[in-house]
Amino acid sequence: MAKLHGSALAKQAALEEVRRKWDHVYSLVKQAQGRSDIALIRQINRSAAAVARVLSENGFGGVSQSVSELEGMTRRTKVDAAKLRTMAELVAGVRALLDQAERKLHRDAAEAAAENAAAD
Repeated sequence: MAKLHGSALAKQAALEEVRRKWDHVYSLVKQAQGRSDIALIRQINRSAAAVARVLSENGFGGVSQSVSELEGMTRRTKVDAAKLRTMAELVAGVRALLDQAERKLHRDAAEAAAENAAAD
């Protein structure tokens, strides 16, 4: 695996921060499935907004849009079992997107390292 440098290292740190925050969102959604509490829904909204902000500030706009979908769902007043299932699916989908973004980051770093080695 190639070493990360510069902006790739900053993006990796951002992805790690996002993953920690997203694990928290995941646990909140699981709790909300057990008991649909408006306080939990508001907490999901705040946490999702923070994740979306970190993602968009670090060049992960596509993933940020998916997170914003979850944030939008929590702004609507009625939260029922179907909406909570959809929220859980969105959380899982964002997790997959985060994995994909991390793999791409490492792949791009390896390609850049190979190009640098070939140029030397």
